[in-house]
Amino acid sequence: MRRILFACALSIGCAAPAEPAQAPERAEAAPRPPTVTASAATPAETAPTPAPPEPAAPALPTTRGEIVLVPLGEFPDDLLDAIEARLESELTVTVRRHDPVPLPQSAWYAPRKRYRADALLEFLATLIQDGAPASTRMLGLTQVDISTTKEPHEDWGIFGLGQMPGQTAVVSMFRLKRKVRNREHLRFRVSIVALHEAGHTFGLDHCAEPRCPMQDAEGSIANTDSSAEVLGAECRGELDASHPIAR
Repeated sequence: MRRILFACALSIGCAAPAEPAQAPERAEAAPRPPTVTASAATPAETAPTPAPPEPAAPALPTTRGEIVLVPLGEFPDDLLDAIEARLESELTVTVRRHDPVPLPQSAWYAPRKRYRADALLEFLATLIQDGAPASTRMLGLTQVDISTTKEPHEDWGIFGLGQMPGQTAVVSMFRLKRKVRNREHLRFRVSIVALHEAGHTFGLDHCAEPRCPMQDAEGSIANTDSSAEVLGAECRGELDASHPIAR
């Protein structure tokens, strides 16, 4: 920094003529003005160029996807309500209701007078709208009996069936009505089976965790009736890892 020094002259008075019997007096020096210094002007500093913002991380979805409830023929509203509430709360999905559609004749299995679940899944896949995200699921709901092939049985009656993983599943209340205690019990059964089959579409396999809704029915209603209503810790961790959502 360059310092500029401004100096002020020192004023000194002249001595007066000598007078007899008096010693000459020295004139008092005038007070020295304070020295004034000025700081050199500093060139304006150039502001640093701000760094470009970091690219924003992609936002996590707030749901795992959309499940469309598709009544295949008539299906009770109170059971639709129970299924919707169960799926929304346990899977954190958006649930939408499709208008009822007739059961496809292509799924009819005349030898046993019931509908093949595999064919119903194929039919449900045709209802997925063009451009729908891969997280969309179609869940068919019916009152009629359904079946599939399960070794050693060519045609095995079932509660439901779901692709694993995939976009389609179907649930029948036909067998779930048997020995039901009351309407609330039926709503519980149907909603648990719907959760089970929808879980398959998200990649969850049958598990051995006690009271988890993803336990295999093993040809009985006992595991459904004893379900704890919520996914077990292992299945929950697997679901959150494979289909994360914002918390």
